[in-house]
Amino acid sequence: MNTSLRASAHVSHKDWYSIDWSIIQKYVMKLRQRIYRAEQQNNGKRTPGVDGYTASKSNERIKFYQQLVKYNVFRHRPKPAKRTFIPKKNGKLRPLGIPTMRDRVYQNVVKNALEPQWEVKFEPTSYGFRPKRSTHDAISNLFNKLNTNSKKKWVFEGDFLGCFDHLNHKWITKQTSMFPGNTLIKRWLEMGYIEHGMLQTTTEGTPQGRPPKK
Repeated sequence: MNTSLRASAHVSHKDWYSIDWSIIQKYVMKLRQRIYRAEQQNNGKRTPGVDGYTASKSNERIKFYQQLVKYNVFRHRPKPAKRTFIPKKNGKLRPLGIPTMRDRVYQNVVKNALEPQWEVKFEPTSYGFRPKRSTHDAISNLFNKLNTNSKKKWVFEGDFLGCFDHLNHKWITKQTSMFPGNTLIKRWLEMGYIEHGMLQTTTEGTPQGRPPKK
């Protein structure tokens, strides 16, 4: 072991006890959950869409990038998602829509443009699908609120039945009407999916199943 490695590996008594282990534990748990979901869904970055294309090697990624920069993202014509299913805890199957590699890249481009604007509008107490927010953050918030005083409190638990399957396309396109890429967003909503070799149209809802982004 060289000097630099010995120095980086050395942790003094003071440094050890100054570490916030609760943060480390949350971080490790979050990583474990992401590994579990990726393995369960078989939906990592190498999973191809309907075109069968992947870019797992460095030279393939560079070539893919060079192709993408030549095109205008807002003129992109999405391909249908590839429909697959994974088991849920209750024994039922959850449908997933696997986009093509090109669609994944462009969706992240649009997401990065929209997210800062919409983060300002979202409620500070919402945690689902929010950047830098996790289930543990929501639990911590609830714990603090429920332990502020001795008054009796109520907790209501609910779930939207088929939430992603029934999202209103017209409402989404109206909310994003001022965004330069609103036409592309509409195309993604209406791109449909391939199941058992047959194209299925989509008049509501949005596919689930893109790889983790954070």
